[in-house]
Amino acid sequence: VFGVFGEINAPLTKEWEVQFAARYDHYDQVGSTVNPKFGVRYQPTKALMFRGSASTGFRAPSMNDLYRPTVQGVTAILPDPVCMAENDNDLGYCAYDWDTYRYSNPNLKPEKSRQFSLGAVFEPNQNLTMSVDYWYIKKTDLISEIGDDVILSNLDKYGSLVHRYSDVTTDPVVSSICEYDPTDNEICYIELRKENRGGQKTAGVDVMVDFHDLRTDLGKFGVRLNGTLAVLSKQQTANGDPYISNLGKFVTDSVVQRWRHRVTMDWEYGPVSASLANTFYSAYDDQNSAIDTDTGTVVSPNRVKAYSIWDLSGAYQVNKAFKIRGGINNLLDTAPPFSNQAYF
Repeated sequence: VFGVFGEINAPLTKEWEVQFAARYDHYDQVGSTVNPKFGVRYQPTKALMFRGSASTGFRAPSMNDLYRPTVQGVTAILPDPVCMAENDNDLGYCAYDWDTYRYSNPNLKPEKSRQFSLGAVFEPNQNLTMSVDYWYIKKTDLISEIGDDVILSNLDKYGSLVHRYSDVTTDPVVSSICEYDPTDNEICYIELRKENRGGQKTAGVDVMVDFHDLRTDLGKFGVRLNGTLAVLSKQQTANGDPYISNLGKFVTDSVVQRWRHRVTMDWEYGPVSASLANTFYSAYDDQNSAIDTDTGTVVSPNRVKAYSIWDLSGAYQVNKAFKIRGGINNLLDTAPPFSNQAYF
């Protein structure tokens, strides 16, 4: 792998500055790419600044994506639609953790992206800085697998990836795994392959508020908030398929919470300092597809609660050359909220 990167920052006037950048990368077995970036900054006053940028991106497939040996695994407990049709939709009989074989792909292409951002920074005085930035990213040629739940729920489209004992052909790979039995229509295994599939769109707003160097008789204080409000997150299963949103709800194997933040409160008094921080993730709708094989029913719908943890740390400056620090992560020993999603 090698790359070359160049950048020009050009102050046009006291208020305006533009940026031009470009990067060339070359990957063996994958190819070469050139990705440009254009940025602009406008600062009409000392306290206010606007900024924006647009660029393209590139992610090469990893060595694992290209060459990893086949990995055997199992699905979550999922129903076989063929069995369900033949057995009066009996989940207790037709749901199982089916075997899977996961394959790499030496013919993968790189993922590509286009993105832009627009934002502003406001600094009314020396103790307060605030910023807000909107960003949008669109990826194409995603390196991904079709989820086993998606495969089983769309057999008309992806049925060729589901191998049954009754339809083992002369394919030497399949026949080496499954012993042909014309009377057994059960799933032998599901084939999962890395491919360049479809696209992904994400967008959000980053917010930052920073109070710093607030000096009082009790010491120096500071408070900083970094937060992200996600407003869009959706992905295609394959090229031409509709986009499916996982914003605020668990889909296949992932979820994007609508809001997350990190708040840090700092205090310093002479040689002593302390910091109290909060990390927060908002609630979301669970996967709600796990199956209880004892009762033959899908688990009750669940909403995963918000998760909030606190961290505490402190330090003592013994002298200019020596400082002692210590802390506790998850100060209140808060357990993560319950999720019934079927994968983990």
